[in-house]
Amino acid sequence: MILTLVQLLVLSCEYLMAIVNCKPTVMANTFISFIHEEQQVATAVRNLLRDKLGHEHNIFLSADNWQMRAGEDWFERVREELDRARVVVLLLSPNSISRPWINFEAGAGWLARKSIIPVCFGGLQRENLPRPYSNLQALDLRSQYYELVRDHLHWLTEGRVIPPVPFSPWDPMVVALHEELDRLPEHNS
Repeated sequence: MILTLVQLLVLSCEYLMAIVNCKPTVMANTFISFIHEEQQVATAVRNLLRDKLGHEHNIFLSADNWQMRAGEDWFERVREELDRARVVVLLLSPNSISRPWINFEAGAGWLARKSIIPVCFGGLQRENLPRPYSNLQALDLRSQYYELVRDHLHWLTEGRVIPPVPFSPWDPMVVALHEELDRLPEHNS
């Protein structure tokens, strides 16, 4: 069968369009719950996850003004993002642990059977988490950043993907995360 140049171009374009429009087989959505006073830490966590897992992962920051638009129903947007999420990362500090919205978002994720990863920082120790948070395996953000990436990937892919190779504490994303933790008022992160 001999193809004309035009037919070959059409087939090539169809093939390229199929590749461009190809959707990943794993829906990678993450909801990061945090208080607005700690947004820089949440942004550093998001940047670390994106850098290590790829920018195609949709990561929603619950109190990020850049992800909300004027006139948008904030409450409904939070509900939609929690609905779509496979993983809920809870950024828990002494300041955030008692905040109603953190608890509300955590409860919504738990009721919807999302994978929930509690992450402690700012002086809050894993062993001091109150119930029901203490029922979940929690991480220390300063020292367990690799475990956050590894376990996050596990829950996103239901364990079907090999975790990334451990990365250095001098990795630029880890350094940026530690810089944000060091900027916290109490500096006990």
